[in-house]
Amino acid sequence: MTDALTVNGLLAPDGPVARRLPDFEPRPQQMQMAHAVEQALSSKRHLIAEAGTGTGKSFAYLLPAAVYADRHVGEGPVIISTRTIALQEQLEHKDLPFLHAVLPFEWSSVTAIGRNNYLCLRRMHLAEREQHLFEDPERHSQLRKIVDWSMTTKDGTKQDLAFPPMPEVWEEVQAEHGNCLQRACKHYNQCHWQRARRRMQTAQVLVVNHALYFADLALRIAGASYLPAHRVVIFDEAHHLERVATESLGLRIGRSTVGWHLRRLHGRRSDKSLLSQHGSPVARVLWEEAHQHNEAFFADINDRLLASGKSDGHALHDEPVDEPLTPVLRALSTELASAAVRVTEIDAQMELQSRANGLDALCATLRALCVPNPAAETPLVRWIEPSRHGAQLCGAPLDVSQALRQHLFTKGPTTILTSATLGTGDDANFGWLRRQLGLDEADTLRVGSPFDYDRAVQMVLPEALPDPSSDSAAFRAEVVQQCLRHVVENGGRALILCTSWDFVRSVAAGLRPSLAAAGIELLVQGEAPMVRLLEQKRTVPTSVLIGTDSLWEGIDLRGDALTLLVITRLPFQSPGHPLTQARMAMMKAQGRDPFADHSLPEAILKFRQGFGRLIRGSQDRGKVVVLDPRVRTKGYGRRFLSALPFSAGFDPTGG
Repeated sequence: MTDALTVNGLLAPDGPVARRLPDFEPRPQQMQMAHAVEQALSSKRHLIAEAGTGTGKSFAYLLPAAVYADRHVGEGPVIISTRTIALQEQLEHKDLPFLHAVLPFEWSSVTAIGRNNYLCLRRMHLAEREQHLFEDPERHSQLRKIVDWSMTTKDGTKQDLAFPPMPEVWEEVQAEHGNCLQRACKHYNQCHWQRARRRMQTAQVLVVNHALYFADLALRIAGASYLPAHRVVIFDEAHHLERVATESLGLRIGRSTVGWHLRRLHGRRSDKSLLSQHGSPVARVLWEEAHQHNEAFFADINDRLLASGKSDGHALHDEPVDEPLTPVLRALSTELASAAVRVTEIDAQMELQSRANGLDALCATLRALCVPNPAAETPLVRWIEPSRHGAQLCGAPLDVSQALRQHLFTKGPTTILTSATLGTGDDANFGWLRRQLGLDEADTLRVGSPFDYDRAVQMVLPEALPDPSSDSAAFRAEVVQQCLRHVVENGGRALILCTSWDFVRSVAAGLRPSLAAAGIELLVQGEAPMVRLLEQKRTVPTSVLIGTDSLWEGIDLRGDALTLLVITRLPFQSPGHPLTQARMAMMKAQGRDPFADHSLPEAILKFRQGFGRLIRGSQDRGKVVVLDPRVRTKGYGRRFLSALPFSAGFDPTGG
């Protein structure tokens, strides 16, 4: 390989990247990480690389990834997986186009999204002909707009529509697994999904999100696949992998889930539905029974949850759940499959068989959630959980590490895991992360941020605040007063991070009158879409944004829009969730300390992410206020503060 096609050559002061970037500055941290990625790919060894904010980690993995893909054509794409849409769009619209323009060789990159995001022309024309679900004028109007849009759209994705389609409309026109005629379809050559699939199969670099990647992993475990075969995957925002894997390998079902499948077959007042047109009298009776059983069963599930008094969810342990739905749904599926054999129209056949397959999958999910199977290779923790649509039955693997060890890290592709925060800061080998994921052997790298946090950040730890765990009401009242004082002194320009929705609402209610009187706008997560809130924050820099969870990471507010960060509490997860309790019980049985081995590292990691919201560029300056007194009063408090990127650590006694 010539030096021009190595990390040294590409990131050199006179290299192709520097020539196209007027403000390019060589960053030792970026070069160090790029070398590590280059070496991991050539030696086919897994790599865990933590790279602080401002390192330029996207280029540090994209450059060696593109070179590797160019040198290994025919081995499948290098897959880049992200968690957030924002990062995926940055790669797709900014970083990758730039590298295509500057790198001295031809290569291809494609962004992949889930199949259900694509329009199916066959199903669209079927819906247009029948229109049995579109008696509502608005739904009919949306279908007409989709038909018109289908004449001009270039990619045929839902995201390309000029309006957000109603779910009931899009469900009737979307591309679906198991509902495709492949080459037998007269729309095959024009099919947007098939075109995207062909591009995906031939791409050298393929960008996906974590949810899609782990959904594909679940398919591969079951013997199928969605993504093309590949030998390399790079996970950016890799600190989310355990959570995403848990969700992808888990199950959940509620009244609305079953109702959705039933509505797609028949509407109560529709004589033009799929069931009315093609179903037998027996099928229509079974549909009615399934509808009634669904309402009664999930009403009983909801009563169980209310009786438990558990807001985080009611654990089912080894308790079986009697459910009347499966026999009826299986019988209905059999009737639909028989109807599919009888009809001669290919579109009706496909729709009937697809609905039958959907009911079969629904039955499998119900049985897995209602009947405990402790002998399974990966036992499920089962629980009842509240949701906007009523109580749901949920299940998740007790431990995903074994499944990931076997199906991803042992016999799968070479993996690169990277993020600005992957550990607690005092764990050089990322033992906590590796244990979570079942990644037994990996090279490791930790490179710090090029930002001078000692000069850029003033750290404030107010004294004598009430303990939130023993006097929550007094602590909450003091948080409001502390936030108000610091925000007004700072002229707004603040982000306030909380650890629960209830706390967000309470603190926001306490701040709103005084901030309004001071002429400072308060933006509250949940009161508007996040995209709009962030736009408002940038448009009105003096405003204050308050929220929880997703605001602790992934948002980028540079310059004067954010010069004050308030962390109200240390971000420990609620210990009351059934999955958390089950995993802690497992750790105790293994002789481990659940707090030290799980709760504390997880909280420190999120604390580091929250701290990272303040300094996003070399010119940023600001103040961080931590209101939780436990950073001073508890023995573990020093670990939170020492995990911050100050050159000599942070001494709480000197704050």
